[in-house]
Amino acid sequence: MSRRETKVLTHSEDVDGVICAALILKRFPRATVETGTYREELSGEYDIVVDLPLPKLLKTRVWIDHHRNPVQEGESEEKIYNPEAKSAASLLAGYLGMEGDKLVQIANRADSVSYLTEPPTGMVEGYDPAWDVNDVVKAISTIERFRELAGTLALKGVASVRREFEDELSYTRNLRRKAGEVVQMISKKVKEQNSDAPIIIMPPGEMNSSTVSGHIVFSLYREGAKACAVFYEGGCWLNARDDFNKIDASEIMARFGGGGHRKSAGSSIGPEKSEEVKRELEKAGLKPLIIDLRKFVFV
Repeated sequence: MSRRETKVLTHSEDVDGVICAALILKRFPRATVETGTYREELSGEYDIVVDLPLPKLLKTRVWIDHHRNPVQEGESEEKIYNPEAKSAASLLAGYLGMEGDKLVQIANRADSVSYLTEPPTGMVEGYDPAWDVNDVVKAISTIERFRELAGTLALKGVASVRREFEDELSYTRNLRRKAGEVVQMISKKVKEQNSDAPIIIMPPGEMNSSTVSGHIVFSLYREGAKACAVFYEGGCWLNARDDFNKIDASEIMARFGGGGHRKSAGSSIGPEKSEEVKRELEKAGLKPLIIDLRKFVFV
């Protein structure tokens, strides 16, 4: 592929997407990076579409993805698809001949939720640097800042993220601390109802970030939950604990028009579908409990 005017579309909301952008910029410094999400009606012509589905209004030379049940109605000269891959970045790196790049390991750990340490709640030392990338990308709200993060990763590496994105890191970690305050209340309700599959409805305006919902979910796993569903503004995220194999999150979310991974998947459904998701979890022998946090303020 020519280095001149490479045009790329990648996912804007997670570590995998921004690492994909960084790998592209390493290989093609003059590339144009654009972003999208699963909730948008994606369209246009690109050289590479990565970590996103391929709906009918998209046309690309190469499409790369690893999510289960992705839409593939658009045009692509070449498709690189492996739902067993740990990240889209790992597939992209293989395509670009960059398999040994250290950024790929960051994407692998983040997208498979296998971080080396617990998430930080402040600017401490000794945590997995993948958290820095995660915590910045979750706080970014503009394409310009996304491109700056991708450029920093490409040119300077992960170590520079903490120095150059302090505001975003502080914002995300403040949210995580606030999320910690509500975990105790949720845990009490879960124990009272003997539930092992909480279904959490987040307040309006809360994004589908691992900052708040993820912190709650993984805290509940440490207390015995086997699976969790989270409804946020714009969709639903279903996750299963690593050692719980009685549900396939991607299959369940596919019934609601979504998809993803076996352990983590999503759909654009709203809280009005919470009872239906509850029934799906009950079919697997779980004891779901709906917890409505719409009146709770995290910011």
